[in-house]
Amino acid sequence: DPASVPDDVASIAVNGTTLNAVVRLERGTINRFIYSIAMLAPFAESLDSPAGLVNAAWNGKLVYRFEGGTAVGHYQGIVSNSAMLDFDALSRGYAVATSTGNKTNTHYNLRLAEETAMMVKQHFIATYGEPDYTIGVGASGGAVQQYVIAQNNPSILDAAITQYAYPDMITQTISIPDCELLERYFDMEYTADPASLWADWLVRARIEGLATNATADAPPWNENPDAPAPGSSECINGWRGAVPEMVNASWIDESYLERLRLYRYPEAVIAGVKWSHWDDLANFYPQDEDGVARNTVDNVGVQYGLKALIDAVISKQAFLELNACVGGWKQPSEMSAENYPWNPAADPSTSDPWHRENMNLSPECKTGRPAPRTGGDISAMHVAYASGHVFTGWLGIPIIDMRHYLEPVLDMHHTRESFSARQRLVAGQGHADNQLIWVVECSDMDLETLEADCAYNPTGMGLDLLDQWLANIEANPAAGTVGNKPASAVDSCFEGDGNLLYAGPDAWDGVLDVKPVGPCAAAFPIYSSPRMVAGGKIEGSVFKCALKPLMSAVADGTYGGVAFSDTEIARLQEIFPTGVCDYSQPDVGRPSDKWVREWLKGKAKEFWK
Repeated sequence: DPASVPDDVASIAVNGTTLNAVVRLERGTINRFIYSIAMLAPFAESLDSPAGLVNAAWNGKLVYRFEGGTAVGHYQGIVSNSAMLDFDALSRGYAVATSTGNKTNTHYNLRLAEETAMMVKQHFIATYGEPDYTIGVGASGGAVQQYVIAQNNPSILDAAITQYAYPDMITQTISIPDCELLERYFDMEYTADPASLWADWLVRARIEGLATNATADAPPWNENPDAPAPGSSECINGWRGAVPEMVNASWIDESYLERLRLYRYPEAVIAGVKWSHWDDLANFYPQDEDGVARNTVDNVGVQYGLKALIDAVISKQAFLELNACVGGWKQPSEMSAENYPWNPAADPSTSDPWHRENMNLSPECKTGRPAPRTGGDISAMHVAYASGHVFTGWLGIPIIDMRHYLEPVLDMHHTRESFSARQRLVAGQGHADNQLIWVVECSDMDLETLEADCAYNPTGMGLDLLDQWLANIEANPAAGTVGNKPASAVDSCFEGDGNLLYAGPDAWDGVLDVKPVGPCAAAFPIYSSPRMVAGGKIEGSVFKCALKPLMSAVADGTYGGVAFSDTEIARLQEIFPTGVCDYSQPDVGRPSDKWVREWLKGKAKEFWK
């Protein structure tokens, strides 16, 4: 009752006016998902119809919240208070809309997410009126959605705050499956010889490219007797479990079954579900003869540890053994339901943290037959592009890509991905002048437990800057996004207490160019990836590399100053019988424009049938 306000109701200043911090929350279902719309509503009003609402505290602008996580669909999702009641936005007078269909912990079909956001926004407009503009806010998978949705459908967002971003989801699956292939090899070598090269976490980092930490002692993976202790890597702490969850159609997270039964799915239907990212998007991806979706996982020709060899971190012999024994992943229809701990019913003696039962391996790999690599499905790669699931760098809106620097605690949200997105923007539209990168130090990090306290959050400051930027665009549309950029809209980095460490166009020099290292790049070093160590580029979007003959690589300087004997060259040819990656060439998995047009025509015919 606005006339009798409880003592514990906070006050809030909006546009110079002090109001009671009372919020109206509308919830319902749209596109089968649960949506919500929140707005400051400190005045007396009737809820009988939209005409009775008093929206005088609304600033006329909308924040659309996107959320992260990973899942393979088949349920409605769980609403989040933090998304529904975004304080940074509400305290500035914004309305806040969100949906469980825009939460990648519900599903990772980004076209379905786009459709849902479009429908929720249309409902918002019909109920409350057209917002002056809409700003996206969201972390991890919530940031992925913004990059991809804004690329595919420019009508939904006018600006974006992408937190802990990746450019998209599907290209994460290029290098992340490398993690367990490498960790299994390192651990087996360490078990055979605790004094081996792979006992050193820094050496592992030079192969994986990702951060390692020799002091980490965080459960549950520190209990692995095959790994040196203490110590861990981002591959372990950040990505262990990604392969069964994303790739293995036979592996089932028990929580999924609980949700399906909650919704009274018939057991026969549950038994027929195939649990992989590609199967969840089976309306896009082709299927094999067993009805399992074909996937994009490929490592043919990848020379793991190439840069470490050139830099003399590892010997020629270590390089040869690593590439002969690392192996690849089985095809989707060949994968099984996993050993312990991924299958809780399995005997603990089958402990297999790396999922090696689903790898292509060879017991005589060191001197005999090399372990086979994995060939991904070209048509699935083509579909990833054609269906709009790859961020290719066409984006005309203002973006603030912000994150905390979490590399020391081996978090998967590493800073390199901000620059992967930037490089794709440069490749796709010729520049990245509409993207800012802000990185914030965590106020406290425990390098043993891998816990972080990151007190300062610059989201509110980002909203204020984007408000100014969008107002400039509205006042002078002819100048475009870049021409209306405020003077304060620059790359920046911050200390843990929020104090500005540095801001300027040279903040991140040296990351994507050969200039002297900029102040932010020096304060927050950028790591690479297994594919970058193998010669790949920072944009990380090559599903299948073009191959060149081994002897061409020997002749053209691929191996730097390393000289191989005839015997070593013969062994390399056994390991790479079809050639090695030539990353100077385009992605073999990227379709031609003609292929995309024909695919889209086929999908349209299928829809209207």
